[in-house]
Amino acid sequence: MSYRAGTYDDSHRPLIDLIPNDSLYVSDEEDGFYDGEDNYLINPKWKASVQRVCNHIPRRLQRYLAIYIGLLVAAWLVWQTFFSASYNEHQQQIALMDSTTKETFGSNLRPHFKHMIQVGTMDKKHLPVEDKRLIVIGDVHGCKEELQALLEKVGFDADNDHVILTGDMINKGPDSPGVVSFVEKIGASSVRGNHEDRILLTITDMENSHVALPGPQENANRTNDTLEEESFSQGDYKIRKLAKKFSKKQIAWLRERPVILRVGHVHGMGDVVVVHAGLVPDIPLEQQDPYQVMNMRTIDLKTRVPSENRDGTPWEKFWNHRQKKLPSHKRMTVIYGHDRKRGKNIQKYSKGLDSGCVGGGHLTALVIDSKGKNKYVQVKCKQYID
Repeated sequence: MSYRAGTYDDSHRPLIDLIPNDSLYVSDEEDGFYDGEDNYLINPKWKASVQRVCNHIPRRLQRYLAIYIGLLVAAWLVWQTFFSASYNEHQQQIALMDSTTKETFGSNLRPHFKHMIQVGTMDKKHLPVEDKRLIVIGDVHGCKEELQALLEKVGFDADNDHVILTGDMINKGPDSPGVVSFVEKIGASSVRGNHEDRILLTITDMENSHVALPGPQENANRTNDTLEEESFSQGDYKIRKLAKKFSKKQIAWLRERPVILRVGHVHGMGDVVVVHAGLVPDIPLEQQDPYQVMNMRTIDLKTRVPSENRDGTPWEKFWNHRQKKLPSHKRMTVIYGHDRKRGKNIQKYSKGLDSGCVGGGHLTALVIDSKGKNKYVQVKCKQYID
């Protein structure tokens, strides 16, 4: 290459030689200048290793791996956002249910309650063997028409079937005395519910105060009932009015209903008991608090004290957990009513049958045959209360 201004020919010189010497910084050529590996997000050596491995993996498989990793990350984020707190709470509940308390609820001496049977035992002749069946029915609440319709639907046979009611046969509905007469006529068993208990306590107070019983009165109100509302410990005027509709025979029959009915051993279900509301696990039937057996809904896992409110853990959850821990021959199945808000609530060792009949829901029957097979039958009810 030649310049017009001269004869200088640099066609054979390297281009680097054309750079002026004063523009080259020696520090740029030092070995340490290129050793700053910490400046890389991924170490070049690792990156090269990953690249070599990826070169041996088919592109389709690489895409699948990327998708799976993305799904795992998404699942982890969803878990942390929506389910982690519930899972931790569940684990805490499990730990409390497996723990033991210093003081056990039910260990204290239970006082004797007059006119109350704590535990009753069903006659073994009613157990479901051969062609016999047990028909357990939830809260009727005076709905005689629906009760009869339900028995017709299950094909009730008085010679082979035995009916058990979970309590609260009376109150709220249109014909409480009629229900009592009907179930007594068909030889049914029943337990005492909180509404039977309230009526019976009301009747006892009325008897002690010499209020006329039994016999319906048209105007059972403050003008002809001398008991002061404030001092009357059990029931209001409406309850006292209902109490006066029962005959002495019906009252006597109601008083014979136990708080807990020991049904006996049923194939496929183990030992079966019927109560109105619930039971506290690990407490013998004779030591259960009768008020709570008729009213409980939840249990405080720390103190093991049952309650009729909904602030604690559902008692049936605790019950089922504890039953699974027992040897199979010691497990017990509880059939109950009382909690229409939860409705039909079927678990392994607890069967809730209150499905809100008196409020326009359903009346539910659990039919148990000789093989222990469970069938649930319902009829729609008229709405008598809100």
